[in-house]
Amino acid sequence: MNILWITKISDIQSWKTSRIELSKSLRKRGHNVKLVIVKDIGEKKPNNNQNIIYFPTISHKLLSGLIFGLIITFYFPLIFRKKKIDVIIIDGTSVWLPFIATLKLLRIPLILDIRTIPIRKKNEISFNINLFLSKYIIDGLTTITPELKETIIKDYNFNSKKIGIWPSGVSTTDFIKIKNNSNSDIKKYYNEFVIIHHGSHGKSRGITNLIKSIAELDINLRKKTKLILVGIPKNRQKEFLDISNKIGVKEQIELISKVEYKKIPSYIQSSDIGIIPLSPEKKWWKVSAPLKTLEYLGMGKPIVATNIPFHRRIFEKCECGILIDSNNPKSLSDAIEYMYRDRKRLKEMGEKGRELVKKYYTWDKIAIELEKFLENILVAK
Repeated sequence: MNILWITKISDIQSWKTSRIELSKSLRKRGHNVKLVIVKDIGEKKPNNNQNIIYFPTISHKLLSGLIFGLIITFYFPLIFRKKKIDVIIIDGTSVWLPFIATLKLLRIPLILDIRTIPIRKKNEISFNINLFLSKYIIDGLTTITPELKETIIKDYNFNSKKIGIWPSGVSTTDFIKIKNNSNSDIKKYYNEFVIIHHGSHGKSRGITNLIKSIAELDINLRKKTKLILVGIPKNRQKEFLDISNKIGVKEQIELISKVEYKKIPSYIQSSDIGIIPLSPEKKWWKVSAPLKTLEYLGMGKPIVATNIPFHRRIFEKCECGILIDSNNPKSLSDAIEYMYRDRKRLKEMGEKGRELVKKYYTWDKIAIELEKFLENILVAK
């Protein structure tokens, strides 16, 4: 298949990973995948990857989407003249669908990909417009979890037969086959118990509660513990440092700015456990499949994870850590203490998690799921 994948993300955004990695796996299976992403005006072009098309835009919440949409409207007919396209995938959470409607005239199957639901109310309008129009424009829809699929069917009266699922995955090269930590940039931690959290830093992700949980630990365990928070931008570090100082855990917290994605495995390797403190009460986490969860497990690290459906499915398959019902500081600290006391079994739990990832959640396996769905859409078309 010749696949064109349109998504308004830039190389500097960490959530581009799923699209880029899945594109690679689809190419390994013999498909030609062109990924369209954003290059902010003035931003240096990251690389000369022939499989990525960069469209310029500006860093503005409203105008960036408008400019991106207009470029798609007027530029894409030129692309189609050069090469036959079998299917177009559109990122429904970042591309405003009205600009894509003109592509329907080209009689090429359109697939809308929805990875989440709006966190902020101000984003709900464009999201709702996209889902409303999609029933009349697109030929299929893909999403990340069965829970999100059911939400779309229920809230938007979408045809279930047109919805496919592809979850998060892990690169076998970067996260499963890594050997000794040879990255000189990665600091070695000599604490007895090292915990890692990497990724986004928004308020809904439980980082504040995670820092507070260290203060809840027994004083002896607290002295042995180091919490590494990777991916905290400098403009947010003061906020977390102030909290750490106020509750007396400054020595136990290590804040690291955003790093290259290829360095993340080395940070995970330097830890004992990974932690995912998402709020189980938030609607958007109930329909999510956190990438970091699989990255920790792929590296053979057991996890402390909150009780969202995706995590429940993992723990139903194997005991790879501890599942907790709340992300409040006390629940997190109790879980950390449990993992420390059971540290003789950490390797065993980590290996179970790694085998589960290799069996179900590599990008190569996810690519097969998406491939089957796209083939069914093409047959129906």
